[in-house]
Amino acid sequence: MSFLKPDKKFLKKKIKAAILHLFLIGAVLFFISQKKPVRSQERIISLGEAATSLFRLRQPILLAPQLIRRVNEALPGTKEAHLLGSSDYRILAPSREPDEPAVILGNEIFLEEFLSEVQGKSLGLVINQTSVLPQGKALLQALLDKGQKVQAIFSPEHGFFGDVEAGAEVKDNEFKGIKIYSLYGGKRKPTAEQIRDINALIYDIQDIGIRFYTYITTLKYIIEAAAEANIPVYVLDKPNPLGGEIIEGPLLRPEFSSFLGEVPITVRYGLTAAELAMMMKGEGWVPEKAEIRAVKMKNWKRNFFWEETGFAWIPSSPNMPTPETAIIYPGTALFGAVTLNRGEGTPSPFLQFGAPWLDNTSIIKKVDGKNFGIELEAADYTPCSIPGKALNPLYVNKVCRGIRVSIHKKEKFLSLRFGLEIIKAIKEQLPNKAFPESRYLDQMFGTDLLSRYIKGKASYEEVLAQMEKDEKAFEEKRQKYFLYD
Repeated sequence: MSFLKPDKKFLKKKIKAAILHLFLIGAVLFFISQKKPVRSQERIISLGEAATSLFRLRQPILLAPQLIRRVNEALPGTKEAHLLGSSDYRILAPSREPDEPAVILGNEIFLEEFLSEVQGKSLGLVINQTSVLPQGKALLQALLDKGQKVQAIFSPEHGFFGDVEAGAEVKDNEFKGIKIYSLYGGKRKPTAEQIRDINALIYDIQDIGIRFYTYITTLKYIIEAAAEANIPVYVLDKPNPLGGEIIEGPLLRPEFSSFLGEVPITVRYGLTAAELAMMMKGEGWVPEKAEIRAVKMKNWKRNFFWEETGFAWIPSSPNMPTPETAIIYPGTALFGAVTLNRGEGTPSPFLQFGAPWLDNTSIIKKVDGKNFGIELEAADYTPCSIPGKALNPLYVNKVCRGIRVSIHKKEKFLSLRFGLEIIKAIKEQLPNKAFPESRYLDQMFGTDLLSRYIKGKASYEEVLAQMEKDEKAFEEKRQKYFLYD
């Protein structure tokens, strides 16, 4: 009888990784045991900042919610720290290369270089749970600590705390005695009355670089409201987790304009929020008199994905728990059109998808993941109701024959095209299956071409050809608004 010899290098690597993980957890627990938590509401932090203040590792590490809370409580200067955001964990961002200069966020630059411009003025903050400095303090608290007057807060979809399910109405609220006006309730744009006593608006929200992610529509409305009130908007820039090089998708047609998308850009547009704001003004999508002050980051590069920034990821919305989720979102978000569960109601939204009727193994054979720099794996799962994330997901409590996606080469992963390939494979597998008509799909995709393809009224080649034409046009147009190399 013969036995396969184990791969010693592989075993050694795995053992080393396991020891390192155990060492981290042990060190964090020791750190906790040496600190006495103090009670207050002065600082908002994430687990990522807690642990990266102790260690810088090359691989992401997930820690249990109980440990998260204890780390947060134990951090020096942290007083009853809040886990703002609805995910049950935080991801520790791998460190950048040792010789890479640190990325400095727009909110850091604003506090260091722009405060004199707003000294003594009443400010309106457009913020949520992602409006945090790298050291862990909320921008709101940092401004209050410096004596700035915050007149009002404006919150986008998902609310100030980022814990409201997608599409659910967010009501007005109050925090530290400051009025919070919801921009995802009865009104989507600040009213003249709400900003009457405000001298400047400050926008500091983590976007994910996708046209149908509603924060950029909120940005457009904020700029419009500020222009009408003759006050400036400071856009404190943050990294695009999808990087600044890859663009994908058709341009939005005017007839499909909605809160899901109001500007004619591609689905995946490869700009930061400040770059997009400048493009909105330069292309005449907001009033010419709009006064936009882009507060640039330092040391961010267009080829950076989130991991290269060295920052911990704070979920930008309840179903965006990791940067990888953001990367795949442009493609798998479309799957509702073919009645697939998109991983909602599970711990891995958008990174897995399925349906009780799906022949997952056949789809995996049709779509070669290696061509996209990803790995596809058959995985059955059962969506369940998760309040604040997915109260009633498609196929709730039913076993879905699913496909799980692992991203290995982000720079190669054209996620929108991957989504189209999955839709094509399902259509070929079930040529007679009727899918519901969806204007929502047209608003997301930006045209009705994909809907027409699903209904057999357009070819797949037509869809790709239109995308390629639009991508080329947008690539030429966007470059003059680059703030980074």
